[in-house]
Amino acid sequence: MTKILQWPAVLLGLALLAGLPSCASAPRARDEGVVPAVEAVASDPAPEDPAADDLFGDEFGLDDKVEPNDPFEGTNRALLSFNQGLNRRIFDPMIRGYRYVTPEPARKAVQRIFANIKAPSTLINDLLQLRFKDAAQTLGRFILNTTFGFGGIFDVAVEAGWVHHESDFGQTLGRFGVNTGPYLVLPVFGPNTIRDGFGDVIDLFFQPLTYLLGFTPNLMIGAGSGFSTLDAEEASLKALEESSVDYYSALRSAYLQSRAAQCRMYEE
Repeated sequence: MTKILQWPAVLLGLALLAGLPSCASAPRARDEGVVPAVEAVASDPAPEDPAADDLFGDEFGLDDKVEPNDPFEGTNRALLSFNQGLNRRIFDPMIRGYRYVTPEPARKAVQRIFANIKAPSTLINDLLQLRFKDAAQTLGRFILNTTFGFGGIFDVAVEAGWVHHESDFGQTLGRFGVNTGPYLVLPVFGPNTIRDGFGDVIDLFFQPLTYLLGFTPNLMIGAGSGFSTLDAEEASLKALEESSVDYYSALRSAYLQSRAAQCRMYEE
């Protein structure tokens, strides 16, 4: 997205910005109650043939009976192979080292800190989606966890019954009927769509840290957040890859179905 850091630091920063870890980026299960699509499609790959899909349509996401909009499948498959190579050579060893030196409770605390940092963006998207109850909950969680939770190290807000959720601008667009556009596999970033990629850029401007610290520190924070996400999702992604006849189709289906579920969740 944004090329600010110098090569090769930009490679790592962009890989992990916005929680999209390298080639096998986890489907965005960003709201409590959304069943991770990874498990749902591990043995049920999506069709391989592309089909037309209007950028603006009546449907929020992928229907099980509709083939995904994947006009760039050949290029996408090549990029997935490239990203898998990055995973094997760079990110997998980094994750193993991180787990070796960092106990699990500390890794969980890191995940909570980054979740707390994302709260302002979630709050804005909750408001844009007219989910005012969720917006109030997000604000309350942010205040409690920032103060009594020492910046999010502890999730004290959950004791008040305020469960964590996340919203993003791609989800906001989908909530109001903007369809996904073509499916894309981006170098380093992994699975995405035109709609969600645009949403990732807009979400950067919803983060107060962008204005307080500038883009470069925010990129480094995003890199840390993505690294923590990759640590949490690695097992699910490995299981999906090992159980799939066609990993590309399974990952594509997992990503698109997960995003569709998030857009449909608050229709009523």
